[in-house]
Amino acid sequence: MSATVINRAPTGAGVRYLRPGEAGYDQAVTAWNLLGSHRPAVVALAERADDVVAAVRYARSAGLGVGVMATGHGTGHAVEGGLLINTAAMQGLSVDPVTAIARVEAGVSWARLNERAAMHGLFGLQGSSSGVGVVGYSMGGGFGWLGRHFGFASQSIVAAELVTADGDLITVDADHEPDLFWGLRGSAGNLGVVTALHLRLVELDVVYGGALFYPISAARLVIEHYAQWAAEQPDEVASSVALLNFPPLPFLPEPLRGQSLVSIRLCYSGDDLGRGAAAVRDLRKRLGEPLIDDVRRMRVTELDRISAEPTDPVAGVMRSALLPELNADVIDVLVAEQTADSPLLVVELRHLGGALRVPSDQLSPLNRTGANFSFNAIGLAFTPELQSAAQAKLARFGSLIDPLSDGAVYVNFLEGEAAAGRIRRAYSAAEWNRLTDLKTCWDPENMFRFNRNIPPRAGTMSPA
Repeated sequence: MSATVINRAPTGAGVRYLRPGEAGYDQAVTAWNLLGSHRPAVVALAERADDVVAAVRYARSAGLGVGVMATGHGTGHAVEGGLLINTAAMQGLSVDPVTAIARVEAGVSWARLNERAAMHGLFGLQGSSSGVGVVGYSMGGGFGWLGRHFGFASQSIVAAELVTADGDLITVDADHEPDLFWGLRGSAGNLGVVTALHLRLVELDVVYGGALFYPISAARLVIEHYAQWAAEQPDEVASSVALLNFPPLPFLPEPLRGQSLVSIRLCYSGDDLGRGAAAVRDLRKRLGEPLIDDVRRMRVTELDRISAEPTDPVAGVMRSALLPELNADVIDVLVAEQTADSPLLVVELRHLGGALRVPSDQLSPLNRTGANFSFNAIGLAFTPELQSAAQAKLARFGSLIDPLSDGAVYVNFLEGEAAAGRIRRAYSAAEWNRLTDLKTCWDPENMFRFNRNIPPRAGTMSPA
């Protein structure tokens, strides 16, 4: 471990700590998915990298495990009894339009980064919702509507500033601690607390995208034609098919409110938008006139419109899998199970491939799978009754879909207690062994374990 220590702040300097019952504690530990909220013994409110250094050293001296939260999306494992470092206030951001490199501190969202980057005709590889934090998302891979064209967000990382388990703030890149740098890009925060990332942005201003909606009664026809169409598309086209049960909520548009629909979501991010428009015309010709057609030329900063995911915190449960193909057996399950009376909000299959096939010298957060689609099912759980019904339906989907999957998983789609038992399936055997070696070297006591945890080969701290 020869990386240069660039800062060593005195323990406790300037850090505000909160404990249960104190003002601000509940807000500081509440995740975006309300079911994934934390209950730490203490939370550290970090405003700068020095605060993270101090908090990690405090945790080490107190024998506490450490977890991290910024926007609160994607809780891999809630912090129970340990130390939570809340990095939401770390908002440092800069964009170099000459090098197309952004420096992003741990609390910055994709919306804020890309609003700044777009001023220079640049864009970062955000997911389907720009409200998610850049750092946490990228550490687990991260792909959205630009993934098939440009790859995972983790692949765009060119350097990382992080605090190690020893409480040292270091910077790593391809030339400084290259093994650690390799492992950071897709290991979901197991090797240190990242205080800032340096990301390579892409040149992109406009895309052709949106969503087509059809009645749920046409689901089989829509999915069959979609599967054929998706297989014919170039890497510049990202797409998914989703079966949706919209709740009867007043803030939803009238055509969607209380409706059950099947939707094809898509985005063309190539240079010639005419090619994207032609691909969509072909799709419309195969499927017929949609109930709602929201596909158009749009600024890349409008990507959130495609999935139109909730922006306010929700309570939800989910299940995911990776599928070799979208074949008749999968379609039979989807059509039979995600009906208008299903308690699930959405069941979505995203088209993989393209630049998501990671080069062999980089870490893949999607295993070395040959899967062509990801399966994601989500149910709302605002009441115990809703949660129980959604979990039962998810379990049924699992019993039917898992035998059709390839057994691999994607890091960022693992949430809750199930993540611990499935994380190994996110990596090839060789990558898992290499990550375990890195964990043993950089965090031998598993201080950073409130995450999608990769345990060291020997030695763990107490459960606190």
